[in-house]
Amino acid sequence: MQELIVILDTSIKVTLGAMIAGLSGYWLSGMRLKHNRAQQRLDHQRDLLEGIAQQAEQVHHVFMKYFELINEYMNATKNRYDWPQSRRSELYLVLDELVHSFNELTAAESKLLLLNEKSLYKSLRKFRSKVIFFRRHFYIDKKDLNEQEAQEIKREVSKLREQFFDSLSHRYADV
Repeated sequence: MQELIVILDTSIKVTLGAMIAGLSGYWLSGMRLKHNRAQQRLDHQRDLLEGIAQQAEQVHHVFMKYFELINEYMNATKNRYDWPQSRRSELYLVLDELVHSFNELTAAESKLLLLNEKSLYKSLRKFRSKVIFFRRHFYIDKKDLNEQEAQEIKREVSKLREQFFDSLSHRYADV
C-alpha cells in the first residue's frame, strides 16, 4: 500500500509539472506571437514612413529641376535671346515627371491618413500646395514672370519641405 501511495504521489507531481510546463509554454508562445505582431506592425509603419519620405523628396527633386529650367527661361527672356527648343522639350519632360511625382505624393498623403498622422498630412499638403502654386504661376510663354517672386516661392517650398521632414523624422523616431 505504501508503494501505491508513493507511485500516486510521483505520478501526480509529474502530471502537475507537465501541466505547468505546458501552460507556461502556451502562455510564452502567445506572448511571443503578440510581440512579433507588434514588431511587424512597427516595422510596417516604419516602411510606410520611409516610402512617404522618398515620395516627398522625389517631388522636391523634380520641383527643383522645374525651377531651374524656369529660371533659365526667365534669364533668356530678360536678356532677349531665344530659349533653345531642346530646353523647352526638356521642360515638358520635367512637367510630365512632376505630374507623375504628384500621383505618388497623393499615395503618400493617403498613407498618412491611414496611419492617422493628420499633422504630417497637413504639413505635406502645404508643401504640395506651394509647389502647385509655383507651377500654375510660372510657366514658359507667360509674359510677367518675376525672378524675385520665383526665388521667394522656392525658399518657401524648401522651408515647407524642411518642416515636413522635421515632423516626419520626429514621428519616425517614435515608432
